[in-house]
Amino acid sequence: MKEWRIYLLLALLIVLLLGFIVAGKSSPVYNLQVPQSVNCNSVNLGFTTLTGKTFSAPEGTNTFSTILVNNTGNVTESIDLNVVPNGNVPFTIESAKLFQLNSSTSGHTEFGVYSPTKTGNYSVVANLSASYLNCVNYKLIPMNITVVNATG
Repeated sequence: MKEWRIYLLLALLIVLLLGFIVAGKSSPVYNLQVPQSVNCNSVNLGFTTLTGKTFSAPEGTNTFSTILVNNTGNVTESIDLNVVPNGNVPFTIESAKLFQLNSSTSGHTEFGVYSPTKTGNYSVVANLSASYLNCVNYKLIPMNITVVNATG
């Protein structure tokens, strides 16, 4: 009697094994999405900027400065701005979020100077970049922030 149980268990295991093999071959195949990439030599990520090199910020206030961007390229570009100080400054800086700019159009981005506490001249650098898929073009724009007395 024990022999029949062993044969029955072995047959059941074989049926289950064959079932898993067949199920694996007949189930749908899931492919990972492949990131799209282009040859960056064929993409024109040209852009020009119109911005002053010196901005004024009254002491103790929040001031926003605008940078005009013209897309001279042949694709819709993602425009990103990151403004960072050179050394220590008595204020914080926040840059605008990434935005899309169609080919042959203009747009603007901005950054904020928050609550400067000490008058004087301070140096910052704006990194303005245009990207399309895996291609990136950027410009570093040195600027001066002059913190002035809010009352005078």
